[in-house]
Amino acid sequence: MDPIIELAGRLGKAITESPQAARLRQARKGLDEHKDLVQLLKDYQAQAEKTDRLEQENKPIEVEDKHKLQDLRDRLVASDVFKAYTAAQVEYVDLMRQVSDAMRKELAEVEKP
Repeated sequence: MDPIIELAGRLGKAITESPQAARLRQARKGLDEHKDLVQLLKDYQAQAEKTDRLEQENKPIEVEDKHKLQDLRDRLVASDVFKAYTAAQVEYVDLMRQVSDAMRKELAEVEKP
């Protein structure tokens, strides 16, 4: 096996075993145990997509749609389970950003014009 590919596999395994990934898995499990919250998240995402689509098509967004989106958002952020999930997501994404930045820094020499 190519040593670079092997190293990438080891990096992936290390990320999977990181505290950030463990917290994200645990938070996702906690979220999944609340079916009503999972449905609320799906409803929020669907409403946000609808609003985004209307905006991209330069169509008016009804006040009712804006209120519905805000209500769904308010209900989500009021949940401690959802807060824990989003905090875990932020930590994990930050780890991935740091990994990406470290790789980009090392690759900068190769990619210089």
